[in-house]
Amino acid sequence: MTSAAIPSSLPRKQIVLPLSKAAEIAYKNIRLRLSRSLIVTSGIVLAIAFLNSILVNDAMVSAMRKWAQQTQESPEYLALQAERKSLADQLPALAGKTRQEAANRLAQIREQLNLPQQLESMMKKSGIPTTPEDIRNDRIQTRWQLGLALLIAFVGILNAMLMSVTERFREIGTMKCLGALDGFIVRLFLLESLYQGVVGAVIGIIVGGGLGLVIQSISFGKFAWENPPVRDLLMSSIFCLLAGIGLTVAGAVYPAWRAARMQPIEAMRVEA
Repeated sequence: MTSAAIPSSLPRKQIVLPLSKAAEIAYKNIRLRLSRSLIVTSGIVLAIAFLNSILVNDAMVSAMRKWAQQTQESPEYLALQAERKSLADQLPALAGKTRQEAANRLAQIREQLNLPQQLESMMKKSGIPTTPEDIRNDRIQTRWQLGLALLIAFVGILNAMLMSVTERFREIGTMKCLGALDGFIVRLFLLESLYQGVVGAVIGIIVGGGLGLVIQSISFGKFAWENPPVRDLLMSSIFCLLAGIGLTVAGAVYPAWRAARMQPIEAMRVEA
């Protein structure tokens, strides 16, 4: 008795869609679920904006403190102090136009010498620490704020992605019935989160950074731009971008794994 031959028309292997196709489908899914995508993206925007505003404020304040310290230790500042003392000693012996010019110059020098003290006074009025011990405590508080912002972002993103999976049970079951592999579904969800993470992080960086710079400019005026921390602001933006993308993708790992592990019949039944 011979065994029946296997028909040659049966498939011999499963077709694996390329990553480019998964990226195209993920983009279309975001467009089809624009309202849900906007909710997830808005959560990312708020979290990254809060995070970047903290970093920008800290960088600007640190730069102003550094400017005040460097100004008081600079040779120009010491030269102005010597010139002020010399003019103050000579002023009583001068008369007429020469006396007026010396008095005007003395007033200008005093105004320039008082700039660091004026900045320190403005910081104290704004509740910003100025002593070394208070500055150390403030940095610890800033780290806690950063950690809290990251935690809020992660929890919010994870919750939104879980809701997205729950709403798409029938679609997931249909894809698996049509032969979609677990890896393809995982890539699909991770790519969707990547798109949302990039867009949300970029918008959050712009919003948070802009608000931080505006607040510092209103609070300290020209002092905010005496020594702009361009490098620190750039590093803050890069950190926020990586944090936004990383948190979004990390928050989508469990929902993506859960979606890939679902049996087609279970997915179809739950949605019905």
